[in-house]
Amino acid sequence: MTRHLRPWLWLIAALAMLAGCYFPDDPKHTLATIERHGVLKVGVLAEPLPEADAKAIARFAESLGVRTDYVSGPAHALLAGLEEGNIHLLAGDIPEDTPMASHAALSNPYPPRVILPGRSEKRVLLLRKGENRLLLRLNRSLREAGQ
Repeated sequence: MTRHLRPWLWLIAALAMLAGCYFPDDPKHTLATIERHGVLKVGVLAEPLPEADAKAIARFAESLGVRTDYVSGPAHALLAGLEEGNIHLLAGDIPEDTPMASHAALSNPYPPRVILPGRSEKRVLLLRKGENRLLLRLNRSLREAGQ
């Protein structure tokens, strides 16, 4: 009889372990902070902010039911703000192959492409690494917009 119970015990143990996981997770609670304060803080890397980025951010903020505050400054300061959680997204003609990818998470690409000298790249937004719930919501917003 115990031989027949073993597979069930393994299944129950596996389900219990999975129930303890919270995927997707936001270890720094970025999405909850945005929703609680009602503000999406966006660092602007290219002035003026390209229309494609502005539209994508406006749709995302609307999907969250929050307003958008734009922050300008040097790229290194904006990236530091993103890593510290003072800024929630970075936007402004960011190509998918950005060197900032080692410091930030990338959204799914959306059109139009970023035109660079001699080539074009897919366009992305940057957010704090590890904030998977926020990334999932952002990517859903981009996808639902047909971008």
